Order: sequence, then C-alpha cells, then structure tokens
Amino acid sequence: MRVKLFSLLFFVFVFSVEAQDFVPLQERLDSLGEYNASTVIGKDDSPVAVSGDFTVRFGHYEYTRLPTLQGSETMRTFVNSALNAFIVISPASYLTVFSNLYLPFDFSGFYTNNQAFQPNRENFGNTGERVQWFHPSADFYGAAIAETMTSGVDMRGGSFGATLIMGGVIWTTQSPLSIYERETSPRFISQYELYEEEKVVSTYYKEKSFKPVKEGGRAFWTNRPFGGMLLDMHTLPWDLKAQFMLSQPANVDIGTRDGLRLNTRDNSELAMVGTYDNRGLVMAGRFAKEKIEFGQASLTLGANYMGIDFDPAQIYEDNVFGPFKYLADSTVKFENVHVATLDLKGNLTPQFFLSFDLAVSWDDTTVFHPSEGCSNPLANKSCYNATEYNSSKSSPVFGFYVKAQDKHWEPMTLEFIYLPKDFYAPYSMANPDRVSSWRKDQFYVGAGTFRYGPNMIGANIKLEPEFNRGRFDVQYGIHRQVEEGNDIVSFRYNLVGRYLWETSTSWTRHKPFYTADKGYAGYADKTRFYTNRLAGRESGGNKLNNLSGGLRSGYAETWDTFTPYENVQGAFYCAMSNDACNMPESVKWNSTVVLDMGYDIGHWFNTNRNIMLSLYTALSGVSTSFVPVAYTDKYSNDMIMWNWFAQSEPAIAITPNLHAILIFGLEMFRAEKAYAELGSANGTLGSGNTSLYPNDIYDYQLVPINILQTVLGFGFDWDFAARAGLHFRYKYLTSRDEFLPQNDWRVHYIQAETKVWF
Repeated sequence: MRVKLFSLLFFVFVFSVEAQDFVPLQERLDSLGEYNASTVIGKDDSPVAVSGDFTVRFGHYEYTRLPTLQGSETMRTFVNSALNAFIVISPASYLTVFSNLYLPFDFSGFYTNNQAFQPNRENFGNTGERVQWFHPSADFYGAAIAETMTSGVDMRGGSFGATLIMGGVIWTTQSPLSIYERETSPRFISQYELYEEEKVVSTYYKEKSFKPVKEGGRAFWTNRPFGGMLLDMHTLPWDLKAQFMLSQPANVDIGTRDGLRLNTRDNSELAMVGTYDNRGLVMAGRFAKEKIEFGQASLTLGANYMGIDFDPAQIYEDNVFGPFKYLADSTVKFENVHVATLDLKGNLTPQFFLSFDLAVSWDDTTVFHPSEGCSNPLANKSCYNATEYNSSKSSPVFGFYVKAQDKHWEPMTLEFIYLPKDFYAPYSMANPDRVSSWRKDQFYVGAGTFRYGPNMIGANIKLEPEFNRGRFDVQYGIHRQVEEGNDIVSFRYNLVGRYLWETSTSWTRHKPFYTADKGYAGYADKTRFYTNRLAGRESGGNKLNNLSGGLRSGYAETWDTFTPYENVQGAFYCAMSNDACNMPESVKWNSTVVLDMGYDIGHWFNTNRNIMLSLYTALSGVSTSFVPVAYTDKYSNDMIMWNWFAQSEPAIAITPNLHAILIFGLEMFRAEKAYAELGSANGTLGSGNTSLYPNDIYDYQLVPINILQTVLGFGFDWDFAARAGLHFRYKYLTSRDEFLPQNDWRVHYIQAETKVWF
C-alpha cells in the first residue's frame, strides 16, 4: 500500500513539473507567496492574532509598630501571577471578533481552617480552605476576573462602523455630568499600576516625571466600568456617532448583595464575581455630531441619557427590606435616577479648547405602603406587595460644568461648576465617592479641586508654563456649598492610603460598605480595633444612609470621616441615633493650592541622562467662612480641617533601559473639633445622659485630629529584555495620631513585579 501511495505521489509531482514546462524555481516561489498572501485577510491583518501579557507579582510587608486595626497580623508575604491573552479573529476584511482570556494564579497555599474567610478568627476548626487569588481581600471570593473580561464583534464598511461589546466590565464614557470619571491626583512613578500599558522604561518615566502627561491616556481614564452590553456605532454618515448600553445597577443598587453581584466600581483587574440577577437596569445612550466647523472652530455636539430602574420585587429581599426599619413613616421606597445632558466640546481656535455640559437630573420614586391592618410592618416584609405601589417624579434639578483651555500665552485651564444639593448623577464626575451606593450629605477636603460633588459651586484655575528642562505648574481652587449641608467632613490619605489598604487583613475589595475593621471577629468591642472619630449616626445606620465614621476605601485609596460637633453631648446623642441628635449644619468652603515642580539637572553633571528633581504639594482647608488660602489650622472656630500633602520623587535615567527613583513624602491633617468613643465608662457623661443609658454609659471625649504620615523609599524599573521588565519598590511608611496613639503604625512595604508582553 505504501509503495502504491508513493508511486502515485511521485507521478503527480512529475506530471505537475512537466505541466509547468519546467518553470524556473524563483517563479514558482513567487506563486507560492501569492497563494499564501491570499489567505491573509486585509493588508496588514492576519486571520487570528493573540496578544497580551504575563505577570508575576511579589509583595511583602512587616509592621514594626502594630496598630490595633491590624490585630496580630504583623507580617505577610504573597506571590501571585496572571496570564492575560487578547484574542482577535478576522473571518472577513469587514468583520472582527474578539475576546480575552484571563487566568490568575495564587501561590499563598492553604489555610488549615476556615480562616480563609475570616483571617483573624480564632482556630476553632480544621477544615481546609483554599486561599483565592489576590491577597488584599478578607472575603477571598472566587477567582478574580480581568477588567477586560469581555467579548465582542466589530463591523466596518464604508461610512458605517459599529462595535458590540458584552461581558463583565465594559469601559465607556459620555459627558462629564452623565457618565464620566474625573481624577486630578498626580500619577507618581512609584505607583506602578497593575494595568500599566506596554511601554519601555524611558517612556514610562518621561510620561510620569520628565515631561509628565497631565491628561489623556490610560493613566487618566475618564471611563466608567459597567457590566452588560454596549453598542458603539463609532462611524456613521455625516460624522454622526451613537452609543446604547444596557447594564445592571451594580453598586448604586439598593438591593445589591455585597460580593454576589458585579462590583464595577473597582478600578482594577479584579472587578467581577458572581453572576447577573437583573434586579435592576441601567439604560444609557449618546448621540453626537462631530466636525461642526465654522471658521477655525471644530466642535462636537452630543446628547446623553442615563437612567436606573429598579425591580420592585426587591422588597422581598431581606437585605433590601431590612434597612427600611430605620424609617419612621413605615414606607419602603426605591429611587429611580435619571440624568440627561447636552454637551459641547472642541477647539474654537487651535489654541483655545472649550467643553460645556448642561445637565438635568430627576428622581422617579416608587413608594410601597403596608397593607391595611398589618401589625409592625417594618418587621414584616409580607405586609408589602411588589405590585402595589405609587410613583412620583421629582422636580428637575439643573447643573452645569465648563472647562476652557487656552494656549495663546502660557497653557492655562479654567474650570467652573454649579451643582445644586439635590443634583445626583451616580456615574458622573459629580459623584465623588468610589462606591455609588448611597447619597451622602458630606463635604470633602480638597472638594472641587480633586473631587466634585452635589451642593457645590466654584472654580479652578491652573497655569502650566513651559520651559526647557523643567516645569512649575500652579493650580488654585475655591469652592463652597450652595446651601447648608451636614457638617460631615471626609478626608483622603493621599500619601499612605493605598498601602494601608493593601496591608490590612480586614479590608475587602468586594464589600466597600465595610469599615476597615469590620472583618474582625468581635467587631463590637471597638477598643480592640481602629478607633475612629465620630461622624453622623454610628448606630442604626445602613448602606442607604451610612454616614458613620471610620476608615473605608475604594480601589487604591483610603478615606476617613468626622463631624465637628459643638460639644461632647452632641457627639453622644448623634452617635447613639437618639431623637435628640442635632447634627451641625453649615455652608462650608474649601480652598486648595497645588504646586507641581520639576527640574532636570543632568546638564550640571555634563551628561545627557535625565536627572529629574520634582516636588508635588497641595494645601487644602475646609472652613465655614471664606478663607482664600488655608496656610494654618488656627482660624478660630471657622476652620474645620486643614491638610498639607507633599511628595518628592527624584528620578534618574541610569541607562536607557534602567531608571531609578527615590521616594519622600509627608502629609498632615489638623482638626480641633473631633470626638471619639473610647470604650465604656462607669461614670456619667453629662447632665441627663444617665436616664438614657443608665447601665452602660460610653466614654465620649474630645479627640482633636493631629495626624502626621511619612514615607521614605526607593525603586527601579529595568527593561531586562525586549518586551519584558522588572519593577521594584520599597517604602517605609509611618502614621502618628497624637491624640489616638493606638492608631499609630509603622510598616516596611516591598513590591516587585515582572511583566512580559507578547
């Protein structure tokens, strides 16, 4: 059989050679090349393409002074890795299908008991539990999912092009007051993000230090993440564009069961756990006309809508119904949110850019009333019927935002915003919280300059002069509340927040409603864990009106909160949610001055290598009167809180493939009126308090805020091979709270990452 087959193949070969009349070999090679080219779709495309990255991460921290927040977790080492592959298939020149595969790995081993779910719990059992990937989460929910865990199809032809994306995390943006993320914090070299794009070391340092990119790019992501379906018609006749999105209200949803649904507000590669249950619907759309030209102007005009509609059947869920027991009128209600905007942006001249966004928001409230004769309705959800409710729409609330950039002289940027107190757009730049789960009547240190929020009017002006070998950028912002609001002040740990978050074993990525120490067993014994200042109602709270104090975080940040009560009695009554609580209210101001300086001194040493000295510093103050510059915290009773933040990262290009940095930082917080609960006491708090709680009087005291935080460290970034790099950081971080020394801590933090691109 083999002989016959060989003879047949030989005959075919000889016949083909004779048929070609002995065509020269080179011509036959050319024909083979043409045949191979005919199998390739498009000029530069291939039918199947795979790209991505493989990452291995190492982390270690060791506390030399342990805060009560940390329990007994003095030291931890973790190693993990991930393979991310982006797959593109082009079956035709006009059609592309894509998806990605994300495979995370963890090398942290096993726990010998159920501490995989409660890392600080006593050893009461010995059931083996696997530790899931990515250690900074006390939850250890299932496998991590990449932020790009999606699939889609792109169709292009002539004057039409559209992309349909479906999956766990879809990034999209509309206009500043509809769907948009605004983050003005600098991107320091020391923060090598998990999602850094592929770039050589010299480009990485150039964009973050030598000639930093101030806007645009992945580091300044204006998109918001959603899960669901997005149709982006990016190419339409007459320079039109359109978008339509269907999603679910993951973390604005009052019915969200933490950790079971998609938590899209986590700005990292760990973004989805669980499945969709469609207990609500987010509908969004945009229609825009580009290239509206007259004179030198080229503008884009867009109309946007974003709406959230909740499923009424959520009232049957325990964790949805439960919070309403704190309402006094026995009503259960959902607030469906709607936002519509009209935005105009573009260049009026090549040197002048303008962006304007006019927005209107309104609520469609669904109210459920208990059945007639039902006893104790707030304790019995069967008293309510999901099909019987009343709806009412609120009056529309208008707000606007303007941004103008001029380059006729030196580059200058002016921002102006006006947002009434009732304006609410949960996925816009007008929502300052990383978690869009409830409306908060509170004010932020650095408000306006760093974060916008409802009940705000003010302006920022930024000057960015250009000169050789350096920069000296200055920004000034002044903002105030439109009307009185609760005196609840939230401040962010800009310097050490992300590292405190990553080293805390009680922290969770998937339960942002938690305070920092709520993951501990025995959480009620507040003397054992983080001692927080009081802010709002400490008991009787829920995630609909959670305004209590304590540490909370979004991705890579930590926030603390307090209220400047007039006296200890006021703090006591409000903390215990007593009817006598008289929450202080005022119209608050915030002023912020920011300096970003840098100078390349390489020429001092007769070298063309960059040696960049840099300093970023910001000074902010919250007050009840106009204070143009908060240079001190001693403005009598008008100054509520004062904050100064400074960070310097000198950088040197040792070789084109090896760059290094030094890290120095300092941040201070000052507030004279802050109170804390310091455990139970046998004495009396004040006149009349013993009648309220005669058997358990808590010790409430004035505890001013005088916090000093520092960081010292170094790092390097090395391209040790083509498309492969090593990134190393060491930091020694400290925090000292003068009046609450139990919150003091010092920690060594080491982080290394190898990333290979393919």
